[in-house]
Amino acid sequence: MVKQIRFQNPKFLMVGLYLLVTILIWRMVMAEFRLDDSFITYRYARNFASGLGLVYNPGDQVLSTTAPLYALFLGLVSHIMPDFHLLGGLIGTLSIGLGGWLISRVLPLEFPEPLRLWGGLIYVLSSPLWLALGMETALWITLVLAAVLLSQSDYWEAAGFAIGLATLTRPDAALPGMLIGLVALVVSVNRLNTRTRWWQPIAGFGIASAIPLLIFAVWAYISYGSPFPVTLGAKGAQATQGITGMGVGIDTWEGLRLILRSLMTQSSLYIVLALLTVFGLARRIQNGALLVVIWGALHLIVYVILGVAPYRWYYAPLVPGAVLLATTGLYYLYERLRFYRYPVAIGIVSALAIFPVIAQGASFAAVITQIREGGPVDVMLPIVDWDVYRQTGEWLDVNTALDATVGVAEVGQVGFYARRWMTDYLGLLQPEVSAMLRRGDFYSWMIQYAPDYMVFQRFRGAALVLYNLVIQDDAWFNANYEPVTEFDDMRYSSGPVTIFRRATILPNLIEQPATLDFGNLKLVGLATDGHSLSDQGGSVRVRLDWQVEGDLPQELHIAVKGLNMGGTNPGFDGDYQTPNWSGTFSTWHGFVVPKVDIGTYVLLVAVGPVGGPYLEQAAGSLHVVASN
Repeated sequence: MVKQIRFQNPKFLMVGLYLLVTILIWRMVMAEFRLDDSFITYRYARNFASGLGLVYNPGDQVLSTTAPLYALFLGLVSHIMPDFHLLGGLIGTLSIGLGGWLISRVLPLEFPEPLRLWGGLIYVLSSPLWLALGMETALWITLVLAAVLLSQSDYWEAAGFAIGLATLTRPDAALPGMLIGLVALVVSVNRLNTRTRWWQPIAGFGIASAIPLLIFAVWAYISYGSPFPVTLGAKGAQATQGITGMGVGIDTWEGLRLILRSLMTQSSLYIVLALLTVFGLARRIQNGALLVVIWGALHLIVYVILGVAPYRWYYAPLVPGAVLLATTGLYYLYERLRFYRYPVAIGIVSALAIFPVIAQGASFAAVITQIREGGPVDVMLPIVDWDVYRQTGEWLDVNTALDATVGVAEVGQVGFYARRWMTDYLGLLQPEVSAMLRRGDFYSWMIQYAPDYMVFQRFRGAALVLYNLVIQDDAWFNANYEPVTEFDDMRYSSGPVTIFRRATILPNLIEQPATLDFGNLKLVGLATDGHSLSDQGGSVRVRLDWQVEGDLPQELHIAVKGLNMGGTNPGFDGDYQTPNWSGTFSTWHGFVVPKVDIGTYVLLVAVGPVGGPYLEQAAGSLHVVASN
């Protein structure tokens, strides 16, 4: 007789409780919250749902999302719920709620049900999960927790399939996948000669996890030429240059310190949660709980080793292990105290249990205040940028040609609402921009792409900058771009956001032969905007093609100048860090030629260590003709 499922079972009631709590938090606290990076995936999903392919810019076969399965899922479900912000929030909310239930089930069987309930609740209330709402973070962590619970129950094929899906949702899931695979191998070896099909755990887990990965790898190789997203290289390039989501030059350890400091600022009662985590290390942790704790620790270590640019959601995998340790620590104290007096033990443990809940409530209160009023940038508070970015994107959608190109720093919400071809100087969308960053070249992006519109945000009262370049002082930028509109929200500390339009028409690049030797750096080609410039003056773009054939100084100065042009030498001067220079690549340079006599002028290239001496050589020519 088939056993009927009884939905009044406390396990099912707990699922409903966690989901109810998360939905209340979502609608009451986080409904307005938008995370800019999530809109990159939303644009992928919208293009996929529209039949344009899983791409960011239609026509560009570039995989720049690390969450392809999440994007596909969003695209499919959007036919039912077309509001991507609402859909992403709902998926994240349900994932956090299910994750809380999974945490309660992964805890050891001897733990009383109220303690399990508490552990799941602490997970559900964890702000690092909520501050990634809209992204794939909560979903892939939930899939990993499901795989842990399934493996704990000996359902190895289902666990493998869950890990395969989790890895396609976020590549970070490969690490816990290897841990579960190691457990499956140990179980298989222990069953050797004791039962038939002793190999089933490792074989079932391995094959089931590989199937979705292989399917995606074949499809991605056909579609993009590689199954690896370009953002992996972009994040590494950002870290090389000190660009992170938590401040300039912040590494993984410093990012963790900033998160812990921010939480303690929101409520000193977080110290109780930290102490319970320490106490949890004093008691033996078993089975799936131990695996989750190890996963969190290894996740942090791997990120430290990789040296990628940290963002706060990169630390979310630490939450499940910390919650399991804290719950174990609470049970450890209960075990010790009950030998003295049972009611006292219950009272002390209950008091300790309520403090972390109060602390997390204080974090939500801080989030609400930040959303309503704004304030200084804090790693554990929202950046209230969504109104200005939405208005910026909508203006671009309404007021620009369909084939217009847009350059922007934050490509999420602006790109989603603008619906135009986008490029970003952080290298998230084009691999060549990521390569520029890795070489320490922050300038070439603007000159090479010269988009029709550029979007910049500035700190109030500060200069207009592109990372460490003061763009407002750049002659080429000022000669080609003019501000057209601006959007502001006083809650956004980095505002206002200004849209610039290119007011000039760029001529086609014309190649000029060039073969020059600057030591181990060889100039193997160049191109300019055109041979002929007006005698009334104008801007010039120059592309220099380089080949590295040996060691270079740690820093090089490159200058590109037009000689003796009316008694002046207009040109570009720039300093470059060269440890990552190798192979062949190009640098782009822009400068402005003043009103000048008709004639042919030498284009000079100078290269040398910063501070000199420089080797100067004639590399090409600039031709000035009479204006029409």
